[in-house]
Amino acid sequence: MKKFLLILVFGIFHYQLFAQTAEDALSEFDWLTNYVERNYPGYKLKTQGKEVEWKKYVYSQRQIVATQPDTLPIILDNYLKRFNDRHLYLRLSNKTIFEEIIQREKLRQMQQQGLQSHSVNMYYTATAMNDSTFFLRIPSFDSNTSNKIVDENFEAITSRPYLIIDIRSNSGGNDANFESLLSLIYSQPYLTHGTELYATEDFLNMYRDIVKKNPNEKWVDFYKRIVAVIEENSGEYVLRPDSKRIDMVKRDTVYHYPKRVGILIHGQNASSAEQFIIEARESEKVVLFGNENTSGTIDLSNVYRIESPLKWFRLHIPTTRSCRWPDIVIDGRGLAPQIPIPYKESLQEKDNIGDEILYVERILRGINPANQ
Repeated sequence: MKKFLLILVFGIFHYQLFAQTAEDALSEFDWLTNYVERNYPGYKLKTQGKEVEWKKYVYSQRQIVATQPDTLPIILDNYLKRFNDRHLYLRLSNKTIFEEIIQREKLRQMQQQGLQSHSVNMYYTATAMNDSTFFLRIPSFDSNTSNKIVDENFEAITSRPYLIIDIRSNSGGNDANFESLLSLIYSQPYLTHGTELYATEDFLNMYRDIVKKNPNEKWVDFYKRIVAVIEENSGEYVLRPDSKRIDMVKRDTVYHYPKRVGILIHGQNASSAEQFIIEARESEKVVLFGNENTSGTIDLSNVYRIESPLKWFRLHIPTTRSCRWPDIVIDGRGLAPQIPIPYKESLQEKDNIGDEILYVERILRGINPANQ
C-alpha cells in the first residue's frame, strides 16, 4: 500500500512539474515567434506567399513543445534556421533545464556528421613572400588588429606590385576594422549602399533602454538620434542617422603599388567580411579566388541581443536591412569567386604559405600555372 501510494504521489508530482514546464516552455515559444514576426526585418518578405503554410508550421511546432517541453531549444533553433539568416539565432542562458536534450542532439549530430572537426584559421599573418609579393592573412574583423597589421607593414606592402589577402574563415566583425585594407587596394570611386532601420515599437524601447543605461557614453548621442528617427517613422523602414541610401566612395589616394591584389574567399565569410568583399571587388586591382560562394549573411545586419522573459535564452536578431534589399539579394546566395583554386584548402596554416597561395601569386604575375 505504501509503495503504491509512493508511486501515486511521485506520479502526481511529476505531472505537475511537467505541466508547469510545458506552460513555461509554451510561453517562451510564443514570445520568440511573436517577437520575430513583429521585428525581424526579413519576416514579411521571407514568408510572403506562404502565410498559410507558415502558420501551420508554427502551430505544429507549438504542439510538439506542448507535449515535449524539453525539445524547446531544438524547435526554436529549427524555426529560426528556416529564415536562412545566420544573423538570426539563439543562445541558451539556462542550459541546465535542457541538458538531456542538448546531449542527445550533440550525439545525433556526431553520428550524422562523423567525428571530423572543422578547422578554422585563427592566425594573423603578415609577411613578404619575396621582393614582388606581400601576403596578409586576416581571420577576423572583430578587432582593430587588421588595421594595425596594415599600418605596421604599410611600406613593405606599397613597395611591392602584388598583394595576396587571405580572409578564408573570416566571419566578420566591424566594418571599421577593414578601412586600412580598403585604402590600400582602392583604384577608382564606387557606389555603396546604406542601411535602413526597422522602426518597430520593440526596437524603439530597446534603443531607449540603451540610452538610459549609458547616459555618459560618447556614442549615446547617436542612439538618441536613432530613437528620434524611429519615433517619427513607426512601423516603417527608415535610413539610419549615419547613412545614405546610395553613397559615392571617393578616396584621396590611389597607390601605385600594389598593382594586382588577389583575395582568397570562402564559404565561412559572412557579415562584415562580405561587406569587405563587396567593396574590394569594386577595385580594378582585385581578383577574387576560391572554391565556393561566401555565406550570404549581409543583407540584414546590426544584430542585437534580447533576453527572453524567463531568461532561458537570448535571441540575436538583426535590426537593419541594406538599401540594396530586396532588389539585390545576397543572403542565402553569397558572393562568388572569380577564379577557382585547384588545391584542397587548408584553413589552419598559421604563418605557412600553402600551394593555394603560391597558385594565386602565379596568376597575379601572369604566369601560366600549367607551365609550373
